[in-house]
Amino acid sequence: MLTVETAMDIPDLIARARAGDLAAYGDLVVSTQSMVHAICLRILRDEEDAQDVVQDTYIRAFRRLADLEEPAAFPGWLRAIAIGVARNARRSRRGTLVPLEAPYDPPALDATEDHWNDRQRRALAAAMLTLDAVDRSLCDRRYHGGWDIPRLAAESRISEPAMRKRLQRIRDHLRKEIEMDESQGITDLRRNLPERIVELLARPRLHEVPDNPVARTFDALREAYPEHTQVELPEIVDLAEARRAIGVDAVYVPMDTLQRIDDDRVLRYDLTLPVLMTVRYRGKPLRLIATGKVYRADTVDATHLDAFHQAESFLLDDRDRIDEWQMAGRVLRSIHAVVPGRELRISPVTYPMCSSAWSLDVRVDDRWVEVMAWGLYVSDLVRVLGGDPHRHCAMGAGYGLDRLAGLRYGIDDLRKMAQTRTA
Repeated sequence: MLTVETAMDIPDLIARARAGDLAAYGDLVVSTQSMVHAICLRILRDEEDAQDVVQDTYIRAFRRLADLEEPAAFPGWLRAIAIGVARNARRSRRGTLVPLEAPYDPPALDATEDHWNDRQRRALAAAMLTLDAVDRSLCDRRYHGGWDIPRLAAESRISEPAMRKRLQRIRDHLRKEIEMDESQGITDLRRNLPERIVELLARPRLHEVPDNPVARTFDALREAYPEHTQVELPEIVDLAEARRAIGVDAVYVPMDTLQRIDDDRVLRYDLTLPVLMTVRYRGKPLRLIATGKVYRADTVDATHLDAFHQAESFLLDDRDRIDEWQMAGRVLRSIHAVVPGRELRISPVTYPMCSSAWSLDVRVDDRWVEVMAWGLYVSDLVRVLGGDPHRHCAMGAGYGLDRLAGLRYGIDDLRKMAQTRTA
């Protein structure tokens, strides 16, 4: 997945590739091939077919570079090409919902380790945080997504024996971390994180499990933002640093709902604040999208979670190219793609970093369920982000993926989301 920094280098690589610099196009391929391969394999479910379509995608994209109007939109433009080529080659399959009733637990490392005491489970949760992003994703897909070795190997484009060795290496690493905790009792101290925070961070990232309703819902939303580059965002936020970075108080939730690490740091309570702390305008339009877990100190019930998933889109561009009405149209298209035919309600809301904002509710029987909100950022914030408030405007939209997934797939209790998959 692209980082914010890599995404900002793309316009330069596009310009060089258009001028005939094959090495620059090679850099574009390297930075996006995991995304393209994942798209093709997800649609085709066949490694050989996926590899053929990946090659075809890059050939077509190279031939059509001159048609790309906005270089910064290359990842989304390429993604649309990959989806189109893959769908043309796809063998039709219908999906069904398969509920799994077992409650969430940190994964057992193998069949002989499925009975753990509370201390061992806490140690395993902490050990999971020491994995890099790729290994963590493998664990989520293996232990929470139910992926078998052949599928994991195909997704990673390695042999099945190599995947078995990789999983064994991960298990060995986790066991070593757990043994250190049991013998020395220093796991939480070493990571400098409270036990509760470790447990929240170690929960599965359902947006990384392609068969989970949360991931499927994000895929559907993503279709409405084809020109947006997907980026990763930090999960831990320093509130003092946030106030210095963006110049306004973006903490719009009650302070007692924050999942605090210490006096200064919290787990992100939405994706808006990390986006605003990370992105900066550098002379090119910004169109970004992110997804991930967020955290609130909330009462857990059928409709509320203390760790849930959001998607966030962000735009910063000339005022004559984007406005509130265009954004509203995109929002409505995205919601209709996820929950078509539902009755919707739009209401004005107030956020400290927005000059105007709206929430969107979906009718469920005799009640309304809020599923997203969007808004136009204040001029001072546009200036902090590097734009000119007289020339530019910035907008953001945040979606509650768990609630949308529940509506889309008929899941009436959000606590079941981690144990549910689409097949």
